[in-house]
Amino acid sequence: MKNLGPVLTCTLIMPLFLAFTSPLPVHFDKAEHDFGIIAQGIPQKAVFILKNTSDQPLILKRVKGSCGCTATSHTQEPIVPGASTEIEATYNAKSIGSFTKTISVHTNLQDEPFVLTIKGTVKPAE
Repeated sequence: MKNLGPVLTCTLIMPLFLAFTSPLPVHFDKAEHDFGIIAQGIPQKAVFILKNTSDQPLILKRVKGSCGCTATSHTQEPIVPGASTEIEATYNAKSIGSFTKTISVHTNLQDEPFVLTIKGTVKPAE
């Protein structure tokens, strides 16, 4: 009877642990892209590679930048399990100064969006 406590604890905690450590249905090559210092007025493009690590087709339902200064581009076709695709984010670089913008990636395989980040500093063009 003395050993029943740890057994019950493991029995109750293990399912929670597995639920929070299960693999995500997609994998990105990076979550953030740092442009560094860029010239004003010259749009800059970041490319994020997304891989479908699930056993179901992945559909990019919506990919949206946090403001109008960031345009996105992505496939409209389903991504089969094991396949990869690119998500492009283009920053217009019109405003001088530091910036941090996000791109929300909404899919059919997860309720919450994946959030990617671009950042850098825009300096006046010479």
